[in-house]
This record gives sequence, structure tokens and C-alpha cells, in this order.
Amino acid sequence: MAAALSAILPSGAEDPSFDYFEQHIRPVLIEHCYTCHSAESESLKAGLLLDTREGALKGGDSGKAAVVPGAPEQSRIIEAIRYQNPDLQMPPKQKLDDAAIEAIITWIAMGAPDPRDGQALAPKPQSRKLWATEPVADPPVPAVNDASWIKTPVDAFVLSKLEAAGLAPAPPADKRTLIRRATYDLTGLPPTPEEVDAFLADDSLDAYSKVVERLLASPHYGERWGRHWLDVARYADTKGYVYGDREEARFVHSHVYRDWVVRALNNDMPYDKFLLLQIAGDQIAGEADKEDLAAMGFLTLGRRFLGVMHDIIDDRIDTLMRGTQALTVACARCHDHKFDPIPTEDYYALYGVFAGSSERTVELASNVEETDSFKAYREQHDARVAEFNKKFEEKADELSTRLRGQIKEYLVAVLDADTLPTEDFYEIRQANELNPTIVRKWQAFLLKRAKDDPVFGPWLSYAAMPADAFADAAAKYTAERFPKEEKKEEKKEGETEAATSAPVNARIADLFREKPPASMKEVAERYGDLLLQIRDTWRDTLEQASVKAQPMPTGLANTEDEALRQVLYAPDAPVTVPAGAIVDLEWYFDEPTRVELGKMQRLIDQSIVEQSGSTPHAVILEDRAEQKNPRVFKRGNPANRGDEVPRQYLAVLSGPDRQPFQTGSGRLELARAIASDKNPLTARVMVNRMWLGHFGQGLVRTPSDFGSRSELPSHPELLDWLASHFMREGWSMKKMHRIIVLSNTYQQSSTPASESAGTGADPENRLLWHFNRQRLDFEGMRDFVLAASGRLDLAIGGRADDFVKNPENARRTIYGYVDRQFLPGVFRVFDFPNPDMHSPQRFDTTVPQQSLFLMNGRFLMEQARCLANRTGTASADDARIRDMYRIVYQRDPTDTEVQRGLAFVASVPPVPPPAPIPQTVTAWKYGYGAFDAETQRMKSFEPLPHFTGHAWQGGTAYPDDKLGWLKLTADTGHPGNDMDHAVIRRWISPISGAVNISGKIKHETSLGNGIGARVVSGKHGVLGEWKLHNSEVAVDLKGIAVEPDDTLDFVVDIADQLNSDDFRWTPIVTRSSPAPAEAGADYVTEWNAAKDFAGEPEALPDPLPAWGQYAQVLLLSNEFAFID
Repeated sequence: MAAALSAILPSGAEDPSFDYFEQHIRPVLIEHCYTCHSAESESLKAGLLLDTREGALKGGDSGKAAVVPGAPEQSRIIEAIRYQNPDLQMPPKQKLDDAAIEAIITWIAMGAPDPRDGQALAPKPQSRKLWATEPVADPPVPAVNDASWIKTPVDAFVLSKLEAAGLAPAPPADKRTLIRRATYDLTGLPPTPEEVDAFLADDSLDAYSKVVERLLASPHYGERWGRHWLDVARYADTKGYVYGDREEARFVHSHVYRDWVVRALNNDMPYDKFLLLQIAGDQIAGEADKEDLAAMGFLTLGRRFLGVMHDIIDDRIDTLMRGTQALTVACARCHDHKFDPIPTEDYYALYGVFAGSSERTVELASNVEETDSFKAYREQHDARVAEFNKKFEEKADELSTRLRGQIKEYLVAVLDADTLPTEDFYEIRQANELNPTIVRKWQAFLLKRAKDDPVFGPWLSYAAMPADAFADAAAKYTAERFPKEEKKEEKKEGETEAATSAPVNARIADLFREKPPASMKEVAERYGDLLLQIRDTWRDTLEQASVKAQPMPTGLANTEDEALRQVLYAPDAPVTVPAGAIVDLEWYFDEPTRVELGKMQRLIDQSIVEQSGSTPHAVILEDRAEQKNPRVFKRGNPANRGDEVPRQYLAVLSGPDRQPFQTGSGRLELARAIASDKNPLTARVMVNRMWLGHFGQGLVRTPSDFGSRSELPSHPELLDWLASHFMREGWSMKKMHRIIVLSNTYQQSSTPASESAGTGADPENRLLWHFNRQRLDFEGMRDFVLAASGRLDLAIGGRADDFVKNPENARRTIYGYVDRQFLPGVFRVFDFPNPDMHSPQRFDTTVPQQSLFLMNGRFLMEQARCLANRTGTASADDARIRDMYRIVYQRDPTDTEVQRGLAFVASVPPVPPPAPIPQTVTAWKYGYGAFDAETQRMKSFEPLPHFTGHAWQGGTAYPDDKLGWLKLTADTGHPGNDMDHAVIRRWISPISGAVNISGKIKHETSLGNGIGARVVSGKHGVLGEWKLHNSEVAVDLKGIAVEPDDTLDFVVDIADQLNSDDFRWTPIVTRSSPAPAEAGADYVTEWNAAKDFAGEPEALPDPLPAWGQYAQVLLLSNEFAFID
């Protein structure tokens, strides 16, 4: 696999497998291995160095390699971490967790990709300099010998390099090639024959520039370049794996973000504003431009990681920083960046920005037309929102009441808050369990109290005392602070005024006056007991007012008691659940409540996603009311927190006068720091991406990594000139396209004038002595095919369409449904980027599956059929071939090509009709229903809706949230969750006669109470009935009369109890009589449920006629698939 990967990656390209090492392997090695096996080890063990690639491959004193790339079972490190050999167990004190072991096995199986260059000790990141962080220069346009070749300044920079290398540029591309190239690059579409004819007929000097202006003004320009940006933004329409019992997997706002990107690019929104809105649109967009809130999908459309906020924030940091700054900041999550000047403190400075922001779903539409579909949506949606709000308030009140009763336990728990697991790794199963979220909320509440706080000032004083001398220190403090006889306190030398005269709540003073506490735990317990008394007092006060029918009091009459009551009942009290999105607040609740609220939120989301009349929504980030600085997670572990760091931008880009962010979370300040003309990376990174989109490789070949591992730019002065020009021209992306595509560099032929000279001096064409031939990407391939067929739907915007499930859909591919968890195979085969993460660039692979899909897939066959039909009105066969060439290749065929086409069509023999689907397959159906004891028949039969490739079940997730455990495979199954959901394997008779039934039913566990099984005839009723528990029974039923379409149902239920109800049953139906002598080969005598098991039979497409086959040949050609 590693060899294959290296083969498809261009030299210098970012290897995604290195990211796997940085995220999953290096942190484990640092935390568990480097102490004994690195150059920094005080005592190197076994001679084994694991802090370098060479050391891991070489091994230690044993002479055996610790890591054998591609062979986990031969790698000594795997033997050690599995603890299978009692003499070789590493780490020696405690076995790694299963996830870490599996990650190392996966890494080695991948080929052990390792970016470490063999140097055991790297300089501290702060000490390194990067070329990309130097200020953007504005270099002069160089002088060249052949000034006549210069059309835009781009050409001067390119030609100066070519002349220095002794190379000459290729001749200009012909006009047909040029319009095809420009139309694809700027719109992702082929030019129409009419557009090509018009260009060829236009002999004016500005003919090509008029084409470019038309393409830049096309609404399809935004679709093409929007798709480039969606790769950067790791766009998808689903969240990835989610808890199916409580969360909607589809985003409510994905298509709204996608359409915003397309619209922004079509409107030539300045790139700096384009970034500002995507990072901090909530603080920029006003009511008049509320639709710009959709831009924040850039941050909120990432994987959900099962709600683990640390990983969600890491994804946002990675996408933002690699996407806009080409810096791999996420590599500093667990340790200082090993190559670039990015300390881990800078990672957590950004982490704090996003931790200080919460998600909120907002409706974008206003003045919506009151259509029937909109009214239906609004009625359903508002009802679900109201129901959710009511339930949330009810649960929040219950929680607050319960937390007030647990105040003592929580105050004691605060003393060890830093040792508790984080929310993401702790599940509150029972309502009365201590919740780490609440403990930390109490901790933060106490840390914010001033030392002279009347209620918690004493707590802070006691908490500051050393544990090993607590009793003595507490006794001294108590005697001085709470004397048994009140006397005027005089300030002693060295004491502050607050320490002696700050007022203390009288009830608090009484807690300690008589007896000093012996420990901090005792302090917490006394506070807890007092607050419980106050709670009871307040309850009694409210009850008395209710009994006496008096107005409800708003507080306690005693001011000292009221101050204590506020600790439990104030709006910002730690026991209250703040307002916010359920995704941020779910950790407050126990697991059953989280599931209940999650299901209600899912219904709200479904009303937005599924109702045709729903309005567009955005999911935005907005600053939390309360901000706090983050703390470094030591080695990336949220449970092991280190020093606090301020929220601020990267040191390497901020200079010596770096200041912490001042406003809110700092997200707007972060956005401005990125979208600044003073930032040396932002413009460079974007113009490099645009260059990549036009030439197939960037001036910097690692578009998302400008760090020390990247190659230097091929044309550094050109990169800086483009970046400075980009900013000088108002960050206009269309102006940047214009200056590139109007250049002679871009207009070169892909066939050089003298290939031998250039191949020797510059085999990779880094100096651009000719244009790079490029293959159509996945979107271009599909859109070109649909355009050729005449079926391409050019409607812009709207919800995503699943053209894999609905192949008749002919919309542009950018509007296809991107399922992050179940990305269809055709996407992967044609190098569509992984939507789980930011994608720097597309890689072109050549694999057999691509040819198989194009040659045998229904999609291309049907478009070829449409292309043949589209040209069927031609006056003669040679004219029909010419029409096809003009549509497919945008050129006329040569006479030789016409003759070859005519010969091919004449040579195609008549195609026989497709073979019918075997009767044995169509006879079986798979579903569920309930048995009616009175009629002895099945009440109903509902088909199971989803086929996985090996099982029929309720949906993609198993168990399904609606149909539960229902499943049927070739020989096994499981009934549904209740007696109304018995699983049914149905045989539909295709014959008239008598049949026998055989096979064994098995229930193979002692758990539970077993299953009920029946054979039910739609005509005759129950033919056999059995109860099985850890047993088996042979079915042998003979001579059952059937007519065509009669049904025999093989039914299994849970026997009234859902517990361990898996079973095995392969029914076999055979004719009772032997085949007659005159029976043909298609005479069926047996229907075997296991052998016949299949998905829904799919009718084969009609074979392509001769002209359809010829059209398919044209669509399969390299000339169609490549852009010269």
C-alpha cells in the first residue's frame, strides 16, 4: 500500500499517511516510549531508539527490526505491545489501550509512513524560520530577451526562468484546444459546438479575452471554483458516524453553505471578506445581509466525532490553518511541532478561541411566500421546537433541583476536579451520579470569587493553605478571622486591609468560629450543609406563601441568608443549565435524558431537512457570554491539563508585540489576523491554490503545507508578485484568474516545440516550458458526459441530490449528495477527496475500477444511448459521426475517423436481449409483520428497506432506530424488538402444483427465552409451529398445494422477550414431483433460501445498439477524458 501511495503522489506532495502518523502514532510514542527509547533517555533501554525512523526500522540489541513496514505480525513492537510474550511486554508498567494498539498495527500495515528524517534531536520550534512567513515582497517584473512573448507580467517571470535554463516555451495552443481548456478551467464544463464555432470565426485580437470575460461572468464559474473551495472546507452533507438513537446524521445547512460559496465567487466577493465571513460572520453580517451567516458552514460542517468537542475543535483548527495559512498547526496538539515554529501553546491559544464559541442554528429566510408547503413545514417545525423547549426546561429544572440537593457532594468533588475524566469520556448513566461538567462549573465559579467575597472569601483562604500543614494554618487563620469574642481588628504588618476588615457573611463566620476545620474536605462539607439549610429554608418560605395564598416572595428577608440563596438560585448559579444548543449542553444531563432530548432535536432537524417547504438555515458559531483562557493538554490528553495560555494568534505570524485577543472569544480578531494584507501567508496560499487549479500543480507543490517540509516555490518572485498584486487589486479572485489565463504561459500548447531539451533540463515541467495535460476530475468527467448526452441540468443551487441512488438525476456533480460515512464507491474510485478532513489537492490515480465503471456501468451506457439518440436525426451516417465529434470533442473528425466510425457501426452484430433474472431469485422476498392468532395468517408483510450487500435490515445503522434488530442474511436472522415485528422470509410461488419444505431451525444460546418459529401459508394458514431455546428442529413438510403468487412465510419472533434471539434457518422449497421428461433447462425444481439470497433484483439495461456502442467508444477515449 505504501508503494502504491508513493506511486500516485507527485513528488513533494503532502502524504496524507504522514498526518496519520502525527495524529495517532507520534503522541503514543512520546507519552509511552521516549522515556526509555529516545536520544533524550537518561538510560537507553535495549539499545532501541524509537524517536527516529531509522531507529525503529533497525531495532535494538535483539537484532530484530522493531517495525517492519507492511508487516505488523513480523514487527517486534507489535509483539511487545500486545503483551502476548511474558518476557517482552512494553510499556512495562501498563499495557497500551486497545485503540493505541490498533492504531500502531494500522500504521505498520500502511507501510509505516514516518516523516522523521533520522535526526533524534530537533531544534525548538520557536527557533526555526520559514520562508513563507517572511513579508510578501513586490518584486519588479524581470526583463527578458524575447519581450514579444510577454502578454501579462506572469509571462516575464516564467520566461526569465526558461531563458536562464536554456529552454524555450511551447508554441501557442490552437483555438479549439484553448477554448476547451479555458471553459473547463473556469466553469468545469465543455464548450458547446456553437461557442467553439463563434470563437474560431472571431479573428479579432481580443477574441480570446472576450471568451475569458464571458466565462468569468458565467454563473457556472462559481460552481467550478466553489467546488475547489469545498475541498478545502471538507464539505459533506452528513456528519459522519453519529449515535443513531438520538441524532440526525444529515446537516440542516450543508447545501446553504455550498450555495453561499458559489454565489460569493460569482459575485467576486473579495477574498479577505470571503474569509472574514466564514470565520466570524456572526460578528460581521447585519440583518440586511443575514444570508452571509451561511458562510460559517466552513467551520460547522466538519465531522462530529460523536460530540467529542476536543476533536471537533481540532478539526476546525486544522481546516482553518491548513486551508488559509498552509500551516499544519494541528501537529502541535500533543507536542511542539517537530518541524515548524509552532509550539503547543500556540495550538491551545487557538483552541481557546473555538472553545469560547458555541453553535446555534439560525433561520436565514425572511418574507417567505406563504405556500402550502411552507405552512405545513412551519406548523410541524414550530410544534416540535415548542415541544423540545418545554421538555428541555422541564429537564433543566429537575436537574437544578437535584443539584441543589447534592451541593455538599459537589463542593467536596471540586477539591479533586482536575482528576475527573473530561465530559467526552464520561457517561452519566444515572441521574444522581456526580457530573464532571457540574463539578468543573463549581470550580470555575469558585475561582472567579474575589478574596474578599463575603461568602467564599474564607473558602479561598482555606484552599490556599498547604495540605501538609492545613490544620495549624487553619487554626491560626480561624482564630484571627473569626474570634469567639468580637473585637476591633487591627491590621498587622504585612496584612492587607481585605484580610482583616473585609466583611464576611455572618452565617459563614458562624461555620468556623467555634471550631477550625481540620481539612479542606471539612470546609467543603460545612459549606454544603449550610447551603442545604438555606435551600430548605427557601422551600419552606415558598410553601408557606402558597398555603396562605400570599404573593410569592422573590428572596429571603434576612440579607445574609439571601446572599447564600443566590449561590443556589441566581441565574448564573453553577446548578443552573444555561441557554444554548443541545450539542453544547448535552453533557449536563444523564444518558437517558440526553437520548430523550437528542431524539426531539433530531425531529426538529428532520423537519428542516425533509420538508419541501422548509426555509434555509445556517449553523453559526457565536461567542459564549463567559470566556476563559485555555490550558495546554499535556500530550494532547484533556484529562492532563498544564499551564494556562492566552487566546492569541500564532507567534510566528505576530511578531514581538503579540497581544492576547481582547474581544469575546477572539474569533473576530483571529479572522482579521488571517484576512490581513500584513499576513505573509494568506495571499500566497490562495494565489498558489488558484495557480494549482489552472496548471495542475502549484508554484508550491504542497498547497496546504508551506512549512519546513515543503519544497521551495518553483518561482518565488512570481508567487510574491501574484500575492501582492492580488491584495493590491482588492483581493479580487476574478482579476487573478484573468491575469493568469490571459498569459502566454497559460496559452501554451501541451506539446512542446522541442521535447528532448526540456525533458532533460526540467522533466517535471516545473519551469512551465509547455502546458500540463490534465485529466478531467470526477465532477468534470460526469458533467462532460451529461453535457454530451444532452441531459445536463444546469439549474443552480438547492438541496443535494443523490445521483448514485437516482441515476436519472442529471444535475451538475457539485450538487451531488456527499455522505461522509458512506461515501459511494464511484466517488472514491475517481479520486474524490475524503470529506472527513481538509483536502489540499486531488490526486490522479489510474486503477482498473475506473475502466470497469466506464465500460460496464449503467451511467455511461445510458448517456451513450442518449448521445446516439441526440444525433439520430442527422441526414446521413457520416453527418451523424460529425455531429458526435463536435459534441464530444468540440471538433470535426478527419476523413479517416469518419471512415473508421462507419466501419465500426457496420461491424456491430445484432445484440441479443438481456438474460431474464433467475426465477429462483425473484421468488424470495424479505420483510416483517405480525402473526394473527385468530386467522392463523400473517396480518401484514412490510418489506425490509435496506440491503447491505449481505443482509436485509431496517437501515444503514444496525440496529435501526425505527425497525430495531430486524435482519435476514442468507442463512441467519434476528426478529424485531416486539411481537409485531416478526422477521419474515417469504417465498412467492411461481408454479402450480405441490411442494415440500425442508431445512433446520437453530437457536444456539442459553441466554434469553428463545424464539418462536412458524411456516405460514397465505392459503392454508399455519403449516408448522415451533418454540426453540438453545435447540434445533428439522422442518419436513410435504405435499403443500400452491398456485402462482401463493405465499409461504418462514416467520421468527422473539417469543415475547427480546434477548439473544439470533437464529439460523435456511428453508428449502422443492417440487413434490420429479421434473417431467420434456422439461427444459429452465425448469426449476428447488428454491434454496441460502443459494438464492440476493438484494432487490435489478433489471439489466437494454444492450446498446451499434450507434450507442460507437457513442460509448467516443466517451471512453483519452481525448474526451483529458484537457490539452
